[in-house]
Amino acid sequence: MPKTEQTPQSLKEGINIPAEKHTTIQLMSPKIELLIGGPYKAPDGMHTYGHMALRVTTAKQEKIYDFGRYGRTNGEYSAEGEGILRVWSDFAAYIDGENATGRITKGFSYNVTEEQANKIFSHYESLTAGATKRRAAHPKEEEFKLPKNYHAITNNCVTMSLSGARLALPGLDANPGPYNEGRGMSEVEKIAARTSNFGFWPSHIFMPADVQLMLEKEKKYTPSKVQSYAKGAK
Repeated sequence: MPKTEQTPQSLKEGINIPAEKHTTIQLMSPKIELLIGGPYKAPDGMHTYGHMALRVTTAKQEKIYDFGRYGRTNGEYSAEGEGILRVWSDFAAYIDGENATGRITKGFSYNVTEEQANKIFSHYESLTAGATKRRAAHPKEEEFKLPKNYHAITNNCVTMSLSGARLALPGLDANPGPYNEGRGMSEVEKIAARTSNFGFWPSHIFMPADVQLMLEKEKKYTPSKVQSYAKGAK
């Protein structure tokens, strides 16, 4: 006599899941965040210039591009020197270092497409491809000495960050005039900036505090989020 298979009662009734419980799947959309570090006080005095870096995040990876005077410097006010690009893979590690100085960093986030984010990744990869890799100062970053040297006006943290941000936000700094005042510079440094530019003030924006005001006032792009990062902040 053939065996008859019977369906267990539990399968007939189905699986009971309490109606009040649900699962949320959060998809991370690509974004960029322009990070503007403010002035801070150190044992050697006030550091008034500020800093700027670019954070790019997708579902697959996160990079923070942090360019500055991290190598040998020369010239008046150490305005020139080795162009060192730090590429961080962990935002918490980057911002912990900024917070340790006592400065406040303000982040302006913008939603972008996957294609735009990948263009930015490729842009910086092309810069580091011809660079000399250095020993990293932190396990969560890589350091590269770029072929083009650092210059306080023409190739600094602001110009480096904006070069990537423009790939997702074209014309982001197309109207620098109302903001390009050299905030954070002394009057003597402003005179030196004009002198180095044949007596004219540079036409492009190059100081972090000027960029911050531009991002706060300009209406071409509206940030999806603005956040302050500081030591002890929750």
